[in-house]
Amino acid sequence: MFRYYLFELLRFVVHLIPPRLAYAIGAFLAEANYIFSRRSKPDLRANLVRVLDYLGEDTESRAARRRLRILIRKNFRNFSYYLVDFFRFSRFDAEKMKRLVRFEGRENVDAALAGGKGALGVTAHVGNWELGGMMLALAGYPVHAIALSHQNTRLNRLFVNQRGLTGMNVIPVGRAALRSLRALKKNELVLILGDRDVTERGVETEFFGRKVAIPRGPAGLAARSGAAVFFGYLVRESTHRYRAVFRPPLEIDRTASREEQEAQVIRGLVKEMEACIAAHLDQWYMYYPIWE
Repeated sequence: MFRYYLFELLRFVVHLIPPRLAYAIGAFLAEANYIFSRRSKPDLRANLVRVLDYLGEDTESRAARRRLRILIRKNFRNFSYYLVDFFRFSRFDAEKMKRLVRFEGRENVDAALAGGKGALGVTAHVGNWELGGMMLALAGYPVHAIALSHQNTRLNRLFVNQRGLTGMNVIPVGRAALRSLRALKKNELVLILGDRDVTERGVETEFFGRKVAIPRGPAGLAARSGAAVFFGYLVRESTHRYRAVFRPPLEIDRTASREEQEAQVIRGLVKEMEACIAAHLDQWYMYYPIWE
């Protein structure tokens, strides 16, 4: 319940004060979270070390450990900014969004929908995935976002209502398959996070060089519906500027078996996610252990 009232207070305050002050409050809360965090900080550190090791970066020396502490601190601060933006931007119109966010690859979204069987937009816990979905909705695309429900009913309603202010529809994880297929059949967009399996029914694959379970949803839906799949992300470039990137649709051999189509989608998405995460570790908000 405390988190609900905290988010309600944040939602109320960010519309009353200048953005610079809102970010300053966010930075203060991030610093407090960094100091007192007992679970998120070590879990994030373990995930970052795994990625840096895979990239061949030094993680053992004193200088490397110091760089890692700075990276984690910056990550916490960026996540706090993400929450501020989530509540600020839900009331923006399309014109104001255009002034703050630079689009790259909108033609790829149109190309994914050109087949007439809908499109699956997959992203990772990088940057501001909520804002990316809001932007697509404000741009006129029919958007459905698959989201994990919060256990607290009031907190969950708060987040669903915020997403809905821009016209984005929310599909709970537990009812994702059927509602997603209906949306795809109408040639609409379905957005899903692809770097963390929350269903315990994920598919095992190599992610940054080690076996891990990732969500089966995007691959299964793509193979079953014939929908195109593209990867996209939205990252902060400066305090008030953002960049939204939508990558070309994945190549899928539709003559192959359903299992092989799923495997092609998984391989393509892992490649896209690894490149995106490696380039934006300070905005990869993965506060849960990915690898054992």
